[in-house]
Parts: sequence; structure tokens; C-alpha cells
Amino acid sequence: MTSSAATRRRSADRRAQLAAIAAELFCERGYHGVGLGEIAASAGISGPAIYRHFPNKQAILAHAAQDFALALTDCVERAAEHPGDSRERLTAALESVVRLVVRRRGGVRLYQWEYRHLAAEHRTEVRRAIRSLIGAVARSLRQVRPELDDGAAALLASVALSGIASWSTHRAAATDRAAERGLLAVAWTALTTPLPASPPVPGPEPVAAGSVAVHASRREKLLAAAVPLLRTRGFHDVSMEEIGAAAGINGSSVYRHFSGKGDLLAAVYYRATERLAALTEHALRDVADPDLAVERLASAYTSFAFEHRDLAAVYLSEYRNLPTPDRHALRRAQRDHLRRWVALAAEVRRDRHAGRTQLAAYAAVNVINDLAMAGTRAAGPEHAAHLALRILRCAD
Repeated sequence: MTSSAATRRRSADRRAQLAAIAAELFCERGYHGVGLGEIAASAGISGPAIYRHFPNKQAILAHAAQDFALALTDCVERAAEHPGDSRERLTAALESVVRLVVRRRGGVRLYQWEYRHLAAEHRTEVRRAIRSLIGAVARSLRQVRPELDDGAAALLASVALSGIASWSTHRAAATDRAAERGLLAVAWTALTTPLPASPPVPGPEPVAAGSVAVHASRREKLLAAAVPLLRTRGFHDVSMEEIGAAAGINGSSVYRHFSGKGDLLAAVYYRATERLAALTEHALRDVADPDLAVERLASAYTSFAFEHRDLAAVYLSEYRNLPTPDRHALRRAQRDHLRRWVALAAEVRRDRHAGRTQLAAYAAVNVINDLAMAGTRAAGPEHAAHLALRILRCAD
């Protein structure tokens, strides 16, 4: 290797290192909560030295998001050369993806929540890389299950990858090997799930962004206007004045209802928590049979996620920006809800393996969230609940 080639290789390695560090920091604290100096310090270099590799923070985010998606796609494409039959090659691809996700747990969800801060062309590149990944898994799956059409194969590939990515949505402890085995089981359960013969039932139309009753209170109008803005642009890129304008309320009047943006965000979270709790309690009322209970729980959660997509997306993505007391209280409520999933899953599965059961429960929830956030009519709530239940019951 020539001197110039070695220099380029070192620069590429340093860029990859910086991007991986930044991805974890962005996922932990949010894009706006991380400075270039902190990324540099975590990499063991000086602040000014980072500009040798990236012109700004957005360039690091773009590199990190695209690099991870391309790394996942490379896992699948390289597995196509694996010796053996179609199923063995697909297994090799899934194992490679799972290992990468477990190794990079802290930065996996970057593509979903933080990439909205990218420029339009970079968002397009990331979406293209993700579609390429799903397409590669779907093509391999069709060789194993030739009865599937392209749409069904792509749906199951998306669900399998969502199940694997769920490892980054919680902090449950497990050895790398145990996590890899559990996630691989989740992925194979998704890929081998028989889909209903009937076409998917279209989901409920999401509650129209910003729509409230004509005579709703100003507070309600502000909450309704805030949710779609927070979902599409994020907490830091939306001002109280913009929220007020979207609600038809002038800037100074906004502060009569909320002391600040953090207070408004907390109100959005409490609204989502209350709605989900009410749906869950209604679904499980007087239900003694665990199998029926888990079906009702999945159906209730799926209905909430699909019908209130913007609200659910904000609930999942903006918790870092809550005022500290509210963040702690709401995280407890969120954990309590997930514990119900795990407890019911343990009853249904007879608690054959506690760690695997917990992992399957988190994966099932994540699959519903991802399908609802995608908003595709190819997978309405009936299919989402069906796939989540299959993972919950069978992934062992």
C-alpha cells in the first residue's frame, strides 16, 4: 500500500469511528443534545481535528445513518455467496445482521428518529439504503418461500428486521450470545409466519393532524397543533410561536396555557399515556385466559399506534426533551406497560425461557410501532397484530 493510500485508509477508518461514536451519542441524547466537541472528545481527538473529517454535525449524522444502513445491506449481500442451500444462505445473512445490531446496539435507532435532521438529499440516500436492505432480505426469502409474492416477502423482511432492531429500544441485560440467539429466533419466526389469505384490512385513518372540534378549548387546539409539528421536525426545531400559529392563537396567548415548550411536550406525553392506559384497561377487563388477554392487549396497542400515528411517534421519540420530573414519571408508566406485555407473554409461553420471552415481547411491540409509523396500507393493524402475536408466542 502506497503512503497516500494508507493515509486515505486511515482517514476513512477515522471517519467511520467518529460516525459510530456520534450515532450512539445522538441516539442517547438526541441530535441537538450533542456537540462536535463531545464527539471529538469521545474519539480521543481535539475539537478542531474533527473538521479534517467532517465539515459539520449534519455531515456526521448523514455519514452515520447511511454507513449503518449500507453495512446491514452488505451483511445480506455477502451472505448470498455462503455455501449451502437458500435457507442456509438466508440464515447466514440474518446471523450477520444480528451480530452487527448487537455490536452497535447504541446507534441502531438512529435511522428512525434522528435522520429527520438531515438535508432532503441525505434523507433520500438513507431511505434508499434501507429499501435496499429490505429488498435483499426479501429476495433471499422468496428463494426459501417461493409461494410469497414480492409484497408479502418485503413485508415479512421488514418485520424480521424490525424485530432484530428492537434490541436497541430497551436496556434489558443479556450476553451477546443470548441476545443473538433470541433475535435470530424472532427474525425466523417473522419470516416463516403464514400471512392471512384475505387482503389486509385497511387501518383506521389516523387522527387528522391538528384537527379538533370547532369549539375545543385553546389548550386542546395547541396540543393538536403541536403533535404533527413535533413528529416531523422535532422538539428543538419547532417554536412555541409556530405551534400557536398552527393553532390559530397568537404568540403571547400560548403562554397562558403552557409555561414553555417542555410543559407542552409533557402534556402531549400525559395525553398519550392516559389514552393508552385506558385502552389497555378496557381490553383486559374481566379477561382471565392468558391467550385471550395477550390477543386483546396486542389489538388495543395496535389500534392506538395506527389511529394516533403522530401522537405515538412523538411518544416514542421525544422523551429526552421532557422536564426531568415528568421524564421519570412517564418512563415509569412506559415500563409498567411493557411489563404487562412481558408478564402475559410469559404466561402464554409457559415462561420457557425468561430472557427469550422478554426479548420477544419487546420485539412484538417494536414491530407494531414500526408498521404503524410506516403508515403503509400493505400492512394494516390486522396484519401488524397478527405478526406481533406470532413473534410473542412462537419465538423461542
